Formats: sequence, C-alpha cells, structure tokens
Amino acid sequence: MKLYFRPFACSLAARIALEEAELDAEFVAVPADGRLPDGRHYSQLSPMGYVPAIETRGGFVLTEGPAVLTYIAELAPEGALSFTGFSDSHYRMLAWLNFISTELHKGVFTPLLGKRAGPEERAAALARVAKPFDVLARQLEGRAFIEDRFTVADAYLLAVLNWCEHSGVALADWPVLLDYRTRLRQRPSVARAMAEEWPLLEAA
Repeated sequence: MKLYFRPFACSLAARIALEEAELDAEFVAVPADGRLPDGRHYSQLSPMGYVPAIETRGGFVLTEGPAVLTYIAELAPEGALSFTGFSDSHYRMLAWLNFISTELHKGVFTPLLGKRAGPEERAAALARVAKPFDVLARQLEGRAFIEDRFTVADAYLLAVLNWCEHSGVALADWPVLLDYRTRLRQRPSVARAMAEEWPLLEAA
C-alpha cells in the first residue's frame, strides 16, 4: 500500500493514522510538478491533484481525505482508530470527519492558504472560523478527544489545526483547542508522523 502525500498537508492525518494502527505503507511525496518517481503524473491517480491518495498492490486507488481515513480505520485492528459496528459513536466520528473537511479544511483554510484567494475572500474565510471553532471547543471541553477515544477524526483535526499560525487564525482565542493540539502533538504516533515530514517541509 502506498500513501501519496505532501508535507504537512491534510495527508498528515493519514500518516498519523497509519502510525497509530501500525500498518505498513510506502510513503510517496508528491512533487510540485506532479511527476512521480515511477514516471506517472499524479493526476492519473488523483484527477484533482489533491492529497492524500491510497494505492493498493492490487491497483485500487482511493482519494478524498475522509474516505482515505475511513479506509485506514477499517484496515486497523478493531477499535484502534474508530468505533465498531452500527454504533452512535461510529456515525458521529464520520460526521466529524465531514465537519472538519467542509467547515474547516475547505471553508476556512483552503482560501487562507491558497494563492488564488483575494483579500475579500480571505477576510470572509477568517470570519467563518469562529462558528466551527466554537462548536469544536464546546465538544472538547473536558474531553481528551472528539469522541470517547482517539480516532481518525482527531488525526484530521490535528492536521488542520497545525495550519492556524500560517494562515492568520489565532488559535489562542480558543484555549480548549490550543490545549487539545498541544496534547495531541505529544501523542507518539503524531510526534513520529510530524518528525518524518518536518525535514521535507523545510527542504521544500
């Protein structure tokens, strides 16, 4: 299995999940020009050019962050990254994955970190951060994780919260979220994943 990634992009969540579940994978960095080491262009795997993507030995390719994270969670040992069966917690976890994807990743950080957004679009994105951050702060008050234990939703949220300082989002205005990020960065799987990608980010 191969994970296609860019350093400290949302694909960091998938690396964290693989580390947490102790699943074997080959990590393939996607260069700026999209030309992969095997000669293919990344658009052959991910038509939109987004990371992450998972490619199995059988040739199955899966894109879109929430789908990739759900796939990894289902490969992991039971209960390692998600909740089992048709439980309320399982479906809440799926809801949080989509919440993070739409309300934060696409709704706030894509305009702030992208090069195409103008001043008005960036200002609108900054204005949108308060409501989802308030929702998350209420959910995490007195809790270690989004749900009862660490899941792929936590891996995704951590990856997104890492972007705050680089996008002008004042995470310190939400002390609960700042504390959550600080604690998760100390989790062994998170620390290992970030340590693997940090040199690549500095070299980019």
